[in-house]
Amino acid sequence: MVAIVIALLEITAPYSQGIQLLWDTVFHYDQTNYQHLITHLTYLPRLVVAILCGFALAIAGCVMQFVLRNPIASPTTLGVAAGAELGMILGTLLIPASMGIGGFIPAFIGGCLATFLVFSLSAKRGYSPVHMVLAGMVVSLFFGSLNTMLLLLNEQQLTSLFVWGAGTLNQNDWSSTQMLIPLVFVPTALLLALQRPLSALQFGDGVATSLGVNIKQIKLACLSLAIFVTAAVVSEVGLIGFVGIVAPALARMLGARTLSRQIVLSGVIGSTMLLLVDLVIQPFSGVGGEMLPTGAMTALIGAPFLLWLLQRKSLQSDLRSRDEVVEQYQHRRLIPVLSILTIVVFIVAMIALFIGKNQFGWSYAITQSLFELRAPRVAVALLAGVGLAFAGTIIQRVSNNPMASPEILGISSGAALALVLGTVLGMSLERHEQMLWGTIGALSVTAVVWLMGRKHNFAPTQTLLTGIALSAGLDALLRVAMTSGQDNVKSLLTWLSGSTYLVSSQDIWLLLFGVVIIGAVSLTSHRWIELIGIGEVSANSVGVDCRKVRLVLLILVAAMTTLCTIVIGPLSFIGLLAPHMARSLHQYRALPQMITAALIGGAVMVMADWIGRVVWFPWQFPAGLLASLIGGGYFLYLMRR
Repeated sequence: MVAIVIALLEITAPYSQGIQLLWDTVFHYDQTNYQHLITHLTYLPRLVVAILCGFALAIAGCVMQFVLRNPIASPTTLGVAAGAELGMILGTLLIPASMGIGGFIPAFIGGCLATFLVFSLSAKRGYSPVHMVLAGMVVSLFFGSLNTMLLLLNEQQLTSLFVWGAGTLNQNDWSSTQMLIPLVFVPTALLLALQRPLSALQFGDGVATSLGVNIKQIKLACLSLAIFVTAAVVSEVGLIGFVGIVAPALARMLGARTLSRQIVLSGVIGSTMLLLVDLVIQPFSGVGGEMLPTGAMTALIGAPFLLWLLQRKSLQSDLRSRDEVVEQYQHRRLIPVLSILTIVVFIVAMIALFIGKNQFGWSYAITQSLFELRAPRVAVALLAGVGLAFAGTIIQRVSNNPMASPEILGISSGAALALVLGTVLGMSLERHEQMLWGTIGALSVTAVVWLMGRKHNFAPTQTLLTGIALSAGLDALLRVAMTSGQDNVKSLLTWLSGSTYLVSSQDIWLLLFGVVIIGAVSLTSHRWIELIGIGEVSANSVGVDCRKVRLVLLILVAAMTTLCTIVIGPLSFIGLLAPHMARSLHQYRALPQMITAALIGGAVMVMADWIGRVVWFPWQFPAGLLASLIGGGYFLYLMRR
C-alpha cells in the first residue's frame, strides 16, 4: 500500500517533478520559487485534507454502526450532509459577501439542525436503530428537496454548488486543514474515552443498563460527537460518500474486535482510501475543462466494494427495531376510508383541472386548450402516485423495513443515469428515445439486483443493501455527469426532480396500462405479501416458497418503478410516504394498505403538481419536489406523534 501511495505521489506531483519536489517543498521551502509556492498552497493541503476527511468520516461511520447496530449506518444516514448543504446554500443566498462569514458556519448550523430534527423524532422511541435511520432518511429527502428547489430558483448563483455537493478537495491554502484538525481529533479523543460504556452496548440494552450504563445518554453523546465530526467535514469539502460504510467494514474484516481498535483502524483505512482515490483522479481532473469531484468518485469505488462484500458474506443488521410495535391498534373498516379518499382524489383532480392562474390572476374556468394542457399532467401525476405507492407498500412489507422505498433499489437512479449519459454524449433524444434509454438503464439495475439476490435467496437485508450500494454508485455517476457544465445536461435538472412538463397522451396510456396490469397482479398477490411479512420460517411452514415469492414481488416493484420513472422522472418520497400514511389511517393488512396507499399517493402527486403550477406562477416547480416537501412535512409530523 505504501508503494502504491509513493507511486501515485510520483505521478501526480506538480510540474512532473515527483516526490523530489515534495521533499524540497517540505524541508527546503523557498517562497521565491513559484513551484514550491504552488505545491505548498494547493497540492500538500489537498493531501492533508484528504487524510483528515477520510479519517473523520471513517470513525464517525464506525461509531454510528456500533451504536445503531446497523451496517448501513454512515455519516450521511442521519441527514447531516443534506442539512449542511442546505445551510451552505442559504448562507450563499442570504449572507452578504462583505460580512466575511465563511461557508463553515452556515453549513455547520444546517448540519446541527438536521441532527436536532433526527434526535427529536427519535426521542420517543429511545433512539432505536431503525427509527433513527428512518428519521435521518426522511430529513435527508426533505432537506434535499429544499436544496434542489433553491437551486432551480437561483441557478446562476448556485451552479458551483453542484461540484461542492459532490465532494471536492481542492485547496488554495492551509485554512481548511487548520480548521479541521481540532474539529476532528478532539471528538475522536472523546470517543476513545467513552469506549468502555460504549462496549457494554454490544451485549444488549438490558445488560448495559444492569451494568449502570445510561443507554440514552451514551448513545446521544457518541452520536452527537460523530455527527459533529461529519458536519465539520461536509461543511469544508462537501459530501463524500461511502467512506463511512466501507472503512469500518474493512476494519472488522481485518480482525479488529474491540471498539478502540475498530475506531483507530477504521480511521487509518478511511484516510488511506480517500487519499488513494484523490491521487487516482487527480490526473483526470481538468479533462475537458472540468473537475472530477472526489466524493462522487469515492462512491464509485465504494459501491462495487460493498457489492463484493455482500456477495462474500451475509451481514447482520438490526433493520427491525425490537421494540417497534403498532401503538394503539385500532380496527377501521376499509370501505369508509376508501370512500373518503376517493372523494378527496376527485376534489383534488377537479381543482387541478379547473383552478389555475393566468396573467390576470386566478382563473376558475377552463377552455379546450387549457384542458388539453392540464388533463395529461393531472392524469400522469395521479397514475405515477398510485404506481409508486403500490411499489413502496410491497417493498416495505416484504422487507419488514419501514425505510424501504422503490428508489432504494437504485432502479430510478439507473433510468435517470441512462438518460443523462445519453444527453452527455450529445444525443438529441426524442420522447420515445428517452423512454428507451430509461428502460435500458432501469432494467440493467433490476438485473443486477436479481442476479446478486439469488445467492442469498433474496434475503431482505441483502437485497436492500445491494440496492443502496447500486443507488449510491449511480447517483455519484449522475452527480459527475451533472457537473459537466453542459447546458443540455443542466436542462435535465427539472426532469430529475420529478416533472410532468413533457407528458403526452401516449404517456397516459402507457402509465394507465402498466399501473392497471401490475397493480392488479400486486393486489392478487396480497396473501403472499402477508405471509412473507410474518417471517420466512412461518411462511415456509404453510408451503410458501419465499425465494420465488420475493423474486416475483421484486420484479413487480421494479416494473412499477421503472414505468413511473421513465415517464415522469425519478421521484423520491411517494413510495416511502404513502404506506406510512395508510397505516396512520389504521389499515394494517396488505390488501387494505395497498389500496389506501395508492389513493393517497395519487392525491399527493396531483396536489403537488397543482401547487407547483400555481403558487409561484408564472414559474413552475416539478411535482416530485413539491410531493417531497408536502409528504416530508407530514411524515415528520407522523414520526413526532
